[in-house]
Amino acid sequence: MKKIFVLIIALLTLFIATSCELFMQEPAAGKVYAIFMALDYQVKKGDGSHGDSQKALHGTINDAKTQLIAFEKVATRAGLTFSGYSFLQIGNDDGINIEIGSTTVNSYPTLENLQAAITALRTITTDNDLILFTFSGHAIGGGIALKESMATKPIHDLIEAETLLDLFSNLKGRKLIILDACETGLAIPHSQESSSTLLENSISKWYAKYFSQTSEHDRSIYVMSSSAGTDSYEAEFNGKSYGVFTQALLKGLGWDFSQDKLGSAPAPAIQNDRLTTDGLLRYIKEHQAYPYKRSLTNTNPIQHPMVTGGARDMVIFTF
Repeated sequence: MKKIFVLIIALLTLFIATSCELFMQEPAAGKVYAIFMALDYQVKKGDGSHGDSQKALHGTINDAKTQLIAFEKVATRAGLTFSGYSFLQIGNDDGINIEIGSTTVNSYPTLENLQAAITALRTITTDNDLILFTFSGHAIGGGIALKESMATKPIHDLIEAETLLDLFSNLKGRKLIILDACETGLAIPHSQESSSTLLENSISKWYAKYFSQTSEHDRSIYVMSSSAGTDSYEAEFNGKSYGVFTQALLKGLGWDFSQDKLGSAPAPAIQNDRLTTDGLLRYIKEHQAYPYKRSLTNTNPIQHPMVTGGARDMVIFTF
């Protein structure tokens, strides 16, 4: 009987150990490189009329600017070196030249400039680094509304998700892509739960190339989206507009909207000294201004955030 008991304990220990390997990917201490891209689609032609068919947005620029500050401070608290780059379309501004490593890149948010930024990052990133990309703007049917190049300004094209993921797959390190835009998940899972273990089938069309069981990119790219196959919304918080999803994400990082700065306390989404994709998703679902599932008492729109990764939970920062 004693031998059987010892065997059971040994098997349980082995199960717990292997489970941790499945659910946690511990990062090495590298650097953080982050691109924050946002468009307000308020470009106007010389006659004063709008030069684009996309509806103007009011919270996207605040999303990007505040995320840069918040992620930089949280990364610093985790003891990591942080380099952040803003790619913003604000009205008719043309962007500015910025330095990524030793390369000069224009910061106007186009596919061409994003390709240049990633090419520059490829020369300085290592396997231990975290590469973060956030996008706030329009998306339709799985494509984000982004200009191909400065030459196509002000017309926006729909850049397919596969094109975006192809770009980041060429970078070393772990990649986390955060999209606050409509229809960035395609389908809500039948289950009311939304942990990453349930999302593999629901967004398989979008990310099949990268998250299949045989894909070499399984452990390097994670995607967090603000919604499934529905619209994403923006609202006003303490007098400033933000994406509903991004506002909850920022709260999870510890952003104090009443003070318009990161609070001094540890980020509330941190659990066991780790900030993970699943932990951040859980916090967003619990604190999002709009609910993620229908109820008899709810009168607000539904917005269902999602994350890829299957059984694996990406560790973003450790503290």
